[in-house]
Amino acid sequence: MTREQEWEGAINARDLGGLPAGSGRIQPGRLFRSARPDGLTDVGAQQLAAAGVSTIVDLRNDDERLEVRVFDTLDVHHHPIEDQGDQVFMAAWGDRLDSPAYYSEALRRWPAQITGVFARLADAPDGGILVHCKAGRDRTGLIVAMLLALVETPVADILDDYELAARTINAYYAENPEAGASPLSEAALESQCANACLELLAFLNSTDIAGYLTATGLTFEQLDRLRSRLLSARPL
Repeated sequence: MTREQEWEGAINARDLGGLPAGSGRIQPGRLFRSARPDGLTDVGAQQLAAAGVSTIVDLRNDDERLEVRVFDTLDVHHHPIEDQGDQVFMAAWGDRLDSPAYYSEALRRWPAQITGVFARLADAPDGGILVHCKAGRDRTGLIVAMLLALVETPVADILDDYELAARTINAYYAENPEAGASPLSEAALESQCANACLELLAFLNSTDIAGYLTATGLTFEQLDRLRSRLLSARPL
């Protein structure tokens, strides 16, 4: 089973279904990740809906949502998880937002925003959920890494999932110069992926994900629903 989603116009889109989680696996069709879905064609939007997606959680900041695709039949929720107007944060981390190096600082600065995303995921109506940011790599990578850790996905698989997103968006930039982002050279990409995996590993090893979320507003019931949503074999 391939996790890649070939929705027409989609970027960096894949299903988390099939990844190992504890003694089982994440169920297909429950949670998807991608870059911005604004480029989806009408056919692509139909393919997304046919995949079972009923809720979209958009992690982008306000200034990144100037041209947002309208999905008439889906619930779309805007949940930015960082404040790039925070001058202290941007002075320290603005040139490192393309890596997991800043994840711990994001959790420290914006617990309400981050935990709010998990509450939205836990409380979403039946159906699949798409989580996305602009490139589908780092903000999406933070939320997805935390989710995978919650369901006991092996660390190696979490790192592989992040690296796949990084490599896929770099390939997209190389093939689409009109996207306005410069792709990394092969050597630079290898270095970035290696460093990012070390940074993500450090984040996962130093963070009690469930403890953080329940200490910042997620209820234990929501935590259980979130795990069940990803793992339960029952249809949603």
